Amino acid sequence: MNNSWPAVRRVQVGLILRNLRRESGVKPKEIAERLDWYPSKLTKVERGDLTVSAAEVDVLLGMFGVTESEDTTRLRTLAKEARRRDQPARVPDWAATYVALEGAATEVKIYDPEVIPAMLQTESYARALLSNPLDETTDPEPAVAERGSRANRFTDDGPKLWVVLGEAAMHRQVGGRDVLREQLQHLRKMAARPNITLQLLPFAAGEHVALGSSFTLISLSEPPATFAYFEGLTGAEYMDKPVHTEAHEKAFDSLRMVASSDRETARMLERRVKELKQATE
Repeated sequence: MNNSWPAVRRVQVGLILRNLRRESGVKPKEIAERLDWYPSKLTKVERGDLTVSAAEVDVLLGMFGVTESEDTTRLRTLAKEARRRDQPARVPDWAATYVALEGAATEVKIYDPEVIPAMLQTESYARALLSNPLDETTDPEPAVAERGSRANRFTDDGPKLWVVLGEAAMHRQVGGRDVLREQLQHLRKMAARPNITLQLLPFAAGEHVALGSSFTLISLSEPPATFAYFEGLTGAEYMDKPVHTEAHEKAFDSLRMVASSDRETARMLERRVKELKQATE
């Protein structure tokens, strides 16, 4: 996702406004009364779900006691870009904020016990995952293309990506043996990029701090913030309170300590690719 897309800007504007509100001590109720907003609108603005008009930005800056500076000019520019028309969504509404956060991230850390992350997926692997056997009328191709565009951000000079992936991902035959083999070969190539670190967590590691769960940590530089993101079948949750993000940062550090090294991960991938090749011969 391009960093200038409206969805990204909405997230950035929301974070900046929330930080300014907290620093000023202004209560949400005061803002709702001043701008005639319904009770939950401020929450939606600060989460990046809704935009604010130029006039509303001015009122908020006045309430927060913020003097004119390069920062306020930047905020107004971001708010203007946030009000532009979004491109058609290719992900469910509940996942749109995550995609926006990922698009603005400087670093992404992912732990998944059994599924290869979207930005590292091949088209065939993504297509197999996104094809819904319960609804054959849904065309998976727009979502497949969306995952491809997200992957394009993680080039050599792109954001940092650190993935701890469960060994089960090498064995779950998403799309069949050939698709999985192609996927693992692609994974090996992606892991060779300087900004991407991949570690496999072997079955032999046994119990660990994140057993039975998966999560993503997304770090932004403008404004500085880290989100912990959790995704389910029909919904998602993302939090940036220190009590949540610090706990998951510690969990991720623990996982990477027990996971295989870069070199051993590469060897595990190569062995599994050979096994899949031999099984099809």
